Amino acid sequence: MINLRQIQLFLFMLLFALPMGAQQRKFRIVEFYEDPTDITASEVGKRDANGDVYAIVKVTASGNEDKLAAYRFNFGLANSLVDSSRGDELWVYVQRNAKYVTIERDGFASVRKYDLNTTIMPGKTYVMILSAEAQKVLKQMVQFVITPADAKATVLIKKEIPGASEEILGITDNAGMISKLLDYGKYYYRVMAENFHQSDGMMLLDNENETYVEKISLRGNFGNVTLRTTQAADIYVDGQKRGTQQWTGNLKAGNYTIECRQANHKSSTQYITVNEGETKTFDLTPPTPITGKLSISSMPLDADITIDGQSYGKTPKLIPNLLIGPHQIMLSKPGFAAEKSQVEIKEEQITELNLTLNDRPKENIFTVTNKGKTVSFKMIRVEAGTFKMGSETGSKDEKPVHSVTLTNDYYIGETEVTQELWEAVMGSNPSYFGGAQNPVEQVSWDDCVAFINKLNSLTGQNFRLPTEAEWEYAARGGNKSRNYTYSGSNNLVDVAWCKDNSNSKTHPVKTKAPNELGIYDMSGNVLEWCEDWYDFSYYQNAPSTNPTGPASGSYRVRRGGCWGYDVKSCRSAFRSTGTPSGTSFTLGLRLAL
Repeated sequence: MINLRQIQLFLFMLLFALPMGAQQRKFRIVEFYEDPTDITASEVGKRDANGDVYAIVKVTASGNEDKLAAYRFNFGLANSLVDSSRGDELWVYVQRNAKYVTIERDGFASVRKYDLNTTIMPGKTYVMILSAEAQKVLKQMVQFVITPADAKATVLIKKEIPGASEEILGITDNAGMISKLLDYGKYYYRVMAENFHQSDGMMLLDNENETYVEKISLRGNFGNVTLRTTQAADIYVDGQKRGTQQWTGNLKAGNYTIECRQANHKSSTQYITVNEGETKTFDLTPPTPITGKLSISSMPLDADITIDGQSYGKTPKLIPNLLIGPHQIMLSKPGFAAEKSQVEIKEEQITELNLTLNDRPKENIFTVTNKGKTVSFKMIRVEAGTFKMGSETGSKDEKPVHSVTLTNDYYIGETEVTQELWEAVMGSNPSYFGGAQNPVEQVSWDDCVAFINKLNSLTGQNFRLPTEAEWEYAARGGNKSRNYTYSGSNNLVDVAWCKDNSNSKTHPVKTKAPNELGIYDMSGNVLEWCEDWYDFSYYQNAPSTNPTGPASGSYRVRRGGCWGYDVKSCRSAFRSTGTPSGTSFTLGLRLAL
């Protein structure tokens, strides 16, 4: 005999054997009533086996969850028939005398023996409105934590339900993590990352109150390799560019085709094997140059040859082993205008080039026309040469005296930039002392750069500020120098407007005597900006050929004397500095080309 305790134990075990989340949803009858104005039942006149006309219960739903065809009706002893062909309504034909109804639907708790509070009568039409409880979707937050964090792993998941397909959860962030809210259920996952073994697993989501964390350590399937070559060639791994000349990185274990590619070279190809966990350097065969020859001559001979910015000696010359393709050629010789040309070198062929150098004019006159205003100015040629830069009797900034060679001719302004020229280019005049032929002043180094850029756009030339070495060489008279203390004389007032004769103001240019090259006002009127940054140590150890100043700094070099300086500060070797944004009514500029 089964006693009470055994029954209680059985019920207890049965209760805990039920699966989690098995509680059923509910639905209810919102309304049920007879509609005396609706004569559908009598008009249809459908009769039961006893010959009575069926009543019709028109069932409707109050929400999208109410799928009417899913409901089953039982009116007890009264027979009933269901017609589901009525669109948004369900017609239930019911025999007379029914007082209760039981309604069932799979997945929902049944409504049993619902009291209709009336007795169904034949030929009558009734209304029933049902409302089902919405489906409750349970979700849980999932977080994947992948090591190493920088693996950029892709996480794929597949839910364990019939017909489910694998989908991408996402790619891990820089911290190696990714998270997403997922429905309850059982999932299978795959974690994949370049150069790592795939990691598979399963997870069960059933607790919305906690974040499900899946920590995965990926196992590397790569070797660390360095690929290098002796030339600036592009390195390709299985057709994908990885770097230039040298590349270090991880490659998945396996075999690879490595190419070194370089313009105008025959590519090299080799094969490597990368083993898991291996660190190895591969020295790659560089590409082979594809070359031709250039025979170059000039009139006159003995011109300096520059090809693509690199010196190749003097004409005439046969230059072997030039890479195929276009090359920029320049021939230069003191006293002559440089000649430029482009040649196309072809594989295993000799390309011939003959250039004639023309005498370089001693001066060039340029014209600027802007907004109806035309202004002309002259540039004086300064031939290349060597001079002693600095002074042993001046300040420490001028020491030591050192030899400087300028290898190329250049042009420098016959005068300082006038207010007339500045206004023609810029449309305004910042000067403190007025006068169209007076030098422009109160211009910063930055202002001068803006002026020169606009001047170049108007003329198509490449005007610039002179380097400090170019400025002093020109001030001293270039290769016609007579070693004067000032630019053009040992008597300052003959060549300059200075403290002793200026009456504390600027004066029109070219109103004092020029120097040996025909250049005016380099020892007076206004100070002049130069291109160079200032650095005392650079000057002490400056290159002997074509010095251009340090690469950076806080101050720019200023040269020359001005209307407010005495004889000591107007010497050709005198140096001063200023911030690039600084201005003064003692400070202007002179052009170089």
